[in-house]
Amino acid sequence: MALSAVLITKNEERNVDRCLSSLMFCDEIIVVDSFSTDQTIEIAKKYTEKVYQHSWEGYAAQKNFAISLSKNNWILSIDADEEVPAELQKELIKLFQIGRAH
Repeated sequence: MALSAVLITKNEERNVDRCLSSLMFCDEIIVVDSFSTDQTIEIAKKYTEKVYQHSWEGYAAQKNFAISLSKNNWILSIDADEEVPAELQKELIKLFQIGRAH
């Protein structure tokens, strides 16, 4: 099993670094940005190459677009002002056996 994390953003430079750093255990991180005018994109690119820009069509539509870009069946959808606590990271790593030899 593999785990993807998806995140939608718009001008989240104050939050995105903390959020993305808590997702580094995931097999894939996808960021869909609604044309931020701050440093959100540059910060996100430090964590993943999968940074896309997509016009805002509403919260659900934006999340669904991000999910559609995922290559995995298991998806962790998180908001930019959230982070995955260390204990939850450990549990998810154990559950998904992330980092194992494939």
